[in-house]
Amino acid sequence: MNINYKFTSLLAPYSLEEFFQAYYEKQYLYISRIKPNYYDAILNVDDIDLFFQNKNIPNSHLRVVNKGDELAAYKWSNRNSSIVNNDTLFTLFNQGHTLIINGGDRSILKLINYCSDLEHELQIRLQFNIYITPHNAQGFAPHYDDHDVFILQTTGTKIWRLYNTPVELPSQKLPHHKYKDKYELGKPTFEAELKPGDLLYIPRGLVHDAITTDSASVHITLGLHPNYYFELLQELADLAEEKPEFRKAVPNALTSEYRQQEFKQEFHNLIQSLMDKLNVDELRSRKFDQYIASKRSEDQNRFKDSIQINKLNLNSVLSRRENILFKIDKDNEKIYVNFYGKKLEFPLFISHSIKTLLQSESFAVKDIGGLITDEGKIDLATKFIQEGFLTINRLNAEN
Repeated sequence: MNINYKFTSLLAPYSLEEFFQAYYEKQYLYISRIKPNYYDAILNVDDIDLFFQNKNIPNSHLRVVNKGDELAAYKWSNRNSSIVNNDTLFTLFNQGHTLIINGGDRSILKLINYCSDLEHELQIRLQFNIYITPHNAQGFAPHYDDHDVFILQTTGTKIWRLYNTPVELPSQKLPHHKYKDKYELGKPTFEAELKPGDLLYIPRGLVHDAITTDSASVHITLGLHPNYYFELLQELADLAEEKPEFRKAVPNALTSEYRQQEFKQEFHNLIQSLMDKLNVDELRSRKFDQYIASKRSEDQNRFKDSIQINKLNLNSVLSRRENILFKIDKDNEKIYVNFYGKKLEFPLFISHSIKTLLQSESFAVKDIGGLITDEGKIDLATKFIQEGFLTINRLNAEN
């Protein structure tokens, strides 16, 4: 499968090159498709309905807003409980409140799988929030976000208005509420009614709002949370802390003037030396390690694997879980496989055997390479299945 299939489909008919060169972090992109079922494989009305059939939804999974004002969770939760009162929720919706499902990629199966596929392609953290707005209503006042977003209109219509960019590429330290009084909104520079299947990309910092008319609306806001340049500098500071010369105390108020001046030159030289030896790939690798550690496990058929793992045999056919991200490290004695925030360690002599398990193609247990016995092959495969790295395709394949 084309590794960019999901993201390419999201941007169609624009190419990846067009998007990243002309739009990403620069300007909005509006795509009108006239394909109302375009997002059905990701989210539809039935998925929303099934979500609200749950009588034990934690209120942390939802927000309720109206024209920029958020309603406290206790007002729509069961008494003395953190569980949502569904009946109250629907009453508020009928009164004009917007319902927001926070992190739909944690509670709706189709979104869970879609998020997993897309994160695997982009290798950045994503968040999917679902906004459900009744007719003739507005959830939020004009504002900007501190991260880039894609708006995927799935049900009904919504009018979106874009204004200006008062803060260029804001971060979490430059949130909208701190700056909303320091710029004039002015007239919209863009306005369109999004219909099912349409997409709107809004780079961070671009002020926007949205309203419904005579149609209720459901849309997905896909938020992008990549690493930024300043975060690599933070990694550089962490690397500096590992060096004794950077762990010295900065001169205090009682330090002599001569020492103060000496410190400035010394610190400048240390920084220059650090920059001369700068390895950007190492900094990015450190961030990638953190990303891998934060990834949730891929659990399709994992229960089924667990209850039949004792019947694993040499003819069983296995494969690496499709969207798993991992990293291999070695030292003079061991090989390490890092994924899901854990590290599996093995002696170096079975490195060739491990290589079989890491490949993207399926394989039979008997075909695991290296100098290990048949029993060792089954034990190794069992370990990787139990840890959620491999899955069983066929338990008893023919010889």
